[in-house]
Amino acid sequence: MFDFHIHLARLPHPKQLTQQLCNENYDFIAVACEPWEWEEVAQLKKEFSTEIKPFKAAYGIHPMLAWQANDKMFAELRDYLEKDKIAMVGEAGIDKRYPGYEDGTQDRIFLAQAELALELKRDLQIHCVGDYMRVLKLLTEAGFPQDVSQSLDAGHLHVLSRLQEAPRPIFHRFGGDTNFVKKSLPFGALYSLHEESFRKKSTAAAIPHIPQERVFFETDADESFLDPKELVDSLENRLESVRLAYAKCRE
Repeated sequence: MFDFHIHLARLPHPKQLTQQLCNENYDFIAVACEPWEWEEVAQLKKEFSTEIKPFKAAYGIHPMLAWQANDKMFAELRDYLEKDKIAMVGEAGIDKRYPGYEDGTQDRIFLAQAELALELKRDLQIHCVGDYMRVLKLLTEAGFPQDVSQSLDAGHLHVLSRLQEAPRPIFHRFGGDTNFVKKSLPFGALYSLHEESFRKKSTAAAIPHIPQERVFFETDADESFLDPKELVDSLENRLESVRLAYAKCRE
């Protein structure tokens, strides 16, 4: 099983949980959204990463913290990313529920992280609650490359090769519509589906238009009262429910 977005540092007993996940062959990307979480995830990586099975992580500044971001925080973020050569950037993004959405602060912080992803050639985990097209505009402003040969045309997808070194935007907990899928495919986008992705009719209708190789599943787990063994069972069940929802959506 591969959980494309989980907040290990925010879950109870993260070391014991990570060990249990490894024992169960439950693969994951550990996403860290603020400085204390970066350190926790970096420590977990030191303890559990191996050559056979590298520990996959992402470090970023969540839009809920955009108003607090400063040069020192960005320098620290860059340091974590430079030390972890396979880490993704994020989660970064925009969210209408938090300060800085209306005045452009979130846009500025997201843009800085998008530019960092481009510089370091890292994929970008994106959080969006609000305007998905606004995110695409920011990716374009940052300089994310597009391949116009990748598009939806009369229900058919034409996919040609894309430079592998180009970082990809990853739409975490995807909630966009078919028009957004059409507009975002040329960016080489990946789409991480959560249980909630299927509750919105416009998103459920869009999901079958996404190439299967671009689709991943996630729990986005960040809190629990379960012990590590019970929590792993719960995560497996949640991930399986997303997989089943996806299969049903494509029928």
